[in-house]
Amino acid sequence: MIVHDAAAAFTAIIDGAVAWVQIFAGAAAITLCALAPLFAPGVKATARRVTGPSWARGRIRARIHARSRIRRTDEPSEPHDFREAA
Repeated sequence: MIVHDAAAAFTAIIDGAVAWVQIFAGAAAITLCALAPLFAPGVKATARRVTGPSWARGRIRARIHARSRIRRTDEPSEPHDFREAA
């Protein structure tokens, strides 16, 4: 009889502990889902920074980058005359 009561008490304690763990896990999941949109932009920016510049991520991005940049010529369009500036 005493063993039966001890087993019932032990089972009740274990069931209570499992219930508390489930409650805390549910609250943590809800909090995580609520806060995820706040952290997503930072995570995305960090991931992009780690992979390098946009033109290094692929051939298509490299072409887009090359087209959008102004190319400098080797020779200036007008020769510099520093005497005029003084």
